[in-house]
Amino acid sequence: MSTQTTEIMHGGAERLTINWVNADPPPTRIARYRVLPGHSVSMHVHTGKAEHWVIVAGEGVVRVGEQSFPVSVGDVVHTPPTVPHGLTATGEEPLVFLNIVQPTGEPITSTEIGA
Repeated sequence: MSTQTTEIMHGGAERLTINWVNADPPPTRIARYRVLPGHSVSMHVHTGKAEHWVIVAGEGVVRVGEQSFPVSVGDVVHTPPTVPHGLTATGEEPLVFLNIVQPTGEPITSTEIGA
């Protein structure tokens, strides 16, 4: 049985527990996030990794660089390294997404923008 833990990231994303059941160490980094309706993940930028957000519940608006677009269940968003990104949950239920991390080989850093 796993223990559920949470942490608030980037101003409004609640990072939920992911439990690998048959891989130690895990073969890739995956995180699960929940953003409550009307809340946002602040704009931030990473180096050393790209991220792929798989939307599994809810609706929202994502911004990647200068582009903004709506997302809903089944959509996948690519956030390249060094490109600012964030999102706002716009639906009536929480927006939930899986964040699959693709390291680039460079040191990983994360910086809030406008904070």
